[in-house]
This record gives sequence, structure tokens and C-alpha cells, in this order.
Amino acid sequence: MKKVYFSALLLWILVGCATTPQVKGIKPQDVAGRPSVFCKVAAEPDPMLLGGWQAIHARFIPKTGSDELNPIQYWLGKYGDQYGLYFYRDKVGADKIYSGWRQWIIDGNEIRSETGVRLFTENGKVYFSWKGDKPTPMTPLDLNK
Repeated sequence: MKKVYFSALLLWILVGCATTPQVKGIKPQDVAGRPSVFCKVAAEPDPMLLGGWQAIHARFIPKTGSDELNPIQYWLGKYGDQYGLYFYRDKVGADKIYSGWRQWIIDGNEIRSETGVRLFTENGKVYFSWKGDKPTPMTPLDLNK
């Protein structure tokens, strides 16, 4: 019986690795230097939002009846007395990549865009959500990898 469980676990790991999207993502040179635009600041950001964060955001697409996996990354840095946010989203399966500096609104524990993106902290964690989707927890992004 242990062999069956081990085989099932091994298969699950192999399938998971094969279906995990390869994130191109933010590179150190993308966030080097001075941003081309800066965020609007309604309230200073929660320090936890600073630096880099990443997640794989799953959205259910009713039209196709499938989940769409979207690698998400962002980098928030302080440049003098302003904040620059570099955002990266890879729309897997659609060959669309959205990346670059964004002029979003920082409001304490939340960063939001006019398109419905929310980056926020809650209970000591950082989350991503889009247009009311269930929030996706984010993990720290190491640009040196």
C-alpha cells in the first residue's frame, strides 16, 4: 500500500512540475535606476508592501470552464520621497505580458489600480486580487535568483 501512495505522490509532483508556468518575471535591471512614473500616495505604505512579491493567481474563466494561471510579481521601492512600483503579469495561454512602472495609488495597507488590481496586507501577509477575485497570498520575490 505504501508503494501505491508513493507512486501517486511521485506522479502528482511530476505533473505539478510539468504544468507549473515558467515565470519570466522581473529582472534586476528592470527596477534599477529611477522609475519612469511614480505612485500617488494617499497614506504611506505598510512597510511590508515594500520590496518584491510574487504569486500565481488562478482565475476561473466561465466562458471556457477552466482556470487561467497568471504569474504576478511586483517591486515597490522608495526613491527619495516618492514610491515606484514595477508590475509584471504573464497571462499564460494568451501570450500577453503586462510589465512596467505603474502610477497606482498607495493607501496605507493597500495599493490599487484603476483596472481593479489590489495589492494589500492583512494579518501579516501580502495578497494580490483582481476585480474582486479571491485574494491570492504572495511570497517574497528574490531578484538575485
